[in-house]
Amino acid sequence: MAQDLKYAFRILFKHPLVTAVAVLTLALGIGANTAIFSVLNAVVLRPLPYGDPDRLVMLWETIAGNDKRSVAPGNYNDWRAQNNSFSEMAGMFCGNFNLTGDGEPERVNGSTVTSNLMSTLGVSAQLGRTFQSEDDHHQDRPLVIIGDALWHRRFGADKAIVGRTIAIDESSYTVVGVMPPGFNYPVLSDVWVLGRDRTAVSMSLISQFPQNDWTHERDAHFINVVGRLKPGVTLAQAQSDIAGISRRLEHEFPDTNAGLGSNVISLHTQIVGNVKSLLSILLGAVAFVLVIACTNVASLLFARATQRDREFAIRRAVGASRWRLVRQLLTESIVLSLAGGVAGLALSVEAVDLFIKLSPGDIPRLSEASVDLRLLGFTFLVSMLTGIAFGLWPALHATSGSLNQSLKDAGSKASEGKRRRRSRNVLIVTELALAQVLLIGAGLLIMSYVRVSRIDPGFNSDHVLSAKIAPSASKYPNAKSRIQFYSRVLEQLRTLPGVSSVGMVMNLPLSGSGMNRGFKVEGRPDPKPDEKVAMDYQVVSHDYFSTLEIPIVRGRGFTVDDNENAARVIVINEAMAKQFWPNDDPVGKRMAIGDSSKDSSWRTIVGIVGDVRHASLTEEPVPFAFIDYRQDLESWSRMAFVIKTSTDTASMTSAVRSSLLSVDPQQPVYAIEPMNKLLGNSVAPRRFVMSLIGGLALVALMLAIVGIYSVISFSVSERTREIGIRMALGAKRSDVLRMILGQGMRVSALGIVIGLAIALGLTRWLRSLLFEVSATDPKTFVLVAMMVSLVGLMACYLPARRATRVDPLVALRDE
Repeated sequence: MAQDLKYAFRILFKHPLVTAVAVLTLALGIGANTAIFSVLNAVVLRPLPYGDPDRLVMLWETIAGNDKRSVAPGNYNDWRAQNNSFSEMAGMFCGNFNLTGDGEPERVNGSTVTSNLMSTLGVSAQLGRTFQSEDDHHQDRPLVIIGDALWHRRFGADKAIVGRTIAIDESSYTVVGVMPPGFNYPVLSDVWVLGRDRTAVSMSLISQFPQNDWTHERDAHFINVVGRLKPGVTLAQAQSDIAGISRRLEHEFPDTNAGLGSNVISLHTQIVGNVKSLLSILLGAVAFVLVIACTNVASLLFARATQRDREFAIRRAVGASRWRLVRQLLTESIVLSLAGGVAGLALSVEAVDLFIKLSPGDIPRLSEASVDLRLLGFTFLVSMLTGIAFGLWPALHATSGSLNQSLKDAGSKASEGKRRRRSRNVLIVTELALAQVLLIGAGLLIMSYVRVSRIDPGFNSDHVLSAKIAPSASKYPNAKSRIQFYSRVLEQLRTLPGVSSVGMVMNLPLSGSGMNRGFKVEGRPDPKPDEKVAMDYQVVSHDYFSTLEIPIVRGRGFTVDDNENAARVIVINEAMAKQFWPNDDPVGKRMAIGDSSKDSSWRTIVGIVGDVRHASLTEEPVPFAFIDYRQDLESWSRMAFVIKTSTDTASMTSAVRSSLLSVDPQQPVYAIEPMNKLLGNSVAPRRFVMSLIGGLALVALMLAIVGIYSVISFSVSERTREIGIRMALGAKRSDVLRMILGQGMRVSALGIVIGLAIALGLTRWLRSLLFEVSATDPKTFVLVAMMVSLVGLMACYLPARRATRVDPLVALRDE
């Protein structure tokens, strides 16, 4: 083996250009595979960073059309008290908090949690402690745990932070602990606030329920529940246990629990389930690139083995066995592959960084991607298998055949044999077929992206800047105080130079956030408990529609006169009008939001506005109702502002921030960004996947072009004598061109046909990523086939044209 290695290095250094090309080709293939595996390892394969993570599950309520519905507080309490499958069950509610003091006011992600959340997850604080059950009995002492990132960013990693008081929503909270780096469950939280009465509820939701009664609420669903299974309890047993409790609750509380079921899934599946299929698709795509890279290198080795025919013949003549020669050639291949693996590993580190930068941010645990022993082992294994894969076939072909014939043919440039030509043709077919599969997949994704980009969102985002603000509940405790605050903010923004219009809305379009509410229509019977009569509910200012140029289809929008003293009015969208008033004009009709139907709760429908895409561009508009914020009895604690400018939005960012802070410097302003960015973010996941698959397809196509060209070019050089004889016997240059081109295109056509067949079977895995495009879209298949045919023609034409320049006298003299 030492002798084989020594000779392998001599051979590789003797042909530095061939070696460099092979190593670079392999680095692309192995590096791409290593990069995607690094992400797959971090996101899917690596265990969750919690104690005994396989026993952690998420629990959801289910209702028709939704199998992951948040849980009502009363149902959560009963699940926790009556189950026999869980050692612990914790609840949480995700939200945002205003953090003031110690610098500029800041809006941070956070969660209101039960005291046993951290113990359920099996994690401890790196500094101080986590919540304990005794903390539930000290409601006069609000407690908070902060994350490592916030601790470093805002408090300078001060170890004296434990026991210190900080201001959250202008209330004093005592810091009891700091979580370790990387812990941000759930949803990138920076702070964890202890909930009341062992149930996780936000202050804004508590205010909606009667005092001391909200913990038994069953009609509001907002709690996320995580549980730890008892040792030996399976997921199926836990599902059966919780389902039995849900059935009992359905019979006991038919008004609120009719049709409610339960769903228990592993925490790992909950976190990574949505991206596992995407990463699997990407891993398959890079595997295709690696196979194409292998065929390219195999082509190089075929060519080099042909040039070494005399060496192999002499070795066999003096007693070398076929296995001895194969071992030598495989050693050379593996050394070459390992060199490509080392270069690929270095390339993958940069590729992962680029992957993270380009990611739309919806891939969980992506920041954990790093080089570890598993990744090193994967790279080594792929390198070894790759070396064997591309080296074995050329080695077997180079050492086969009759010894006498090998000695006779060695060193000559006779016409290549059928066996060798067939082997090279197989390589061309493989490269073209696999490259075409990737190109078809990229083509389908590009067509989907184009169609999504052309969807009308229902509003005009040009020259519109958005900003959010959330006044604290302690400083603005009721609807009246918040309405006054929002009015001052709107007036302040309207005075800014360059601002032509200002609107306000509870949840921005394409944000996916909303408030689903039931409603009643005057003159119609009350809906049955299992009848879905609901809409999404938005609070806006009177000039919101005009600022975003949302059209008034019928009736009118809100005016300055629709204030708190005016008659209650409401505006609905077209989707709501079509669904609930299909054969009638709803303008002038009255409806009540929620279950209340008192005289003061009826609102008159004064107008219908155009549909706005709210969840995403690809989801159809749902029924929406809008009310003026001055007539909102709840007046939500956070609002978003849309500012129409006559100048560039980037130049207005600082002025808008200063203007908002001037109203109340203690209320943080956040998420100031152009609406065009929001629109771009809505298609970012599709753009990300399209870019990755498209980039891989482009690399595959370039490798295929190089591979086809090199194979045919070498074939032409091997057939110099044949071509010389043909031309000496009267063949014209056009005849030679047609012969070489025809042979190359016949092989290319076979590769294209096989590629189409493979694509027909594989593109169905892309269905979840496509929009209004069939996985077998004939237009895409035909266009890609035409493009690959053209590419194959160009790759065959260049060496064919060179063949026509062969001088028969020179060719025969050289032989």
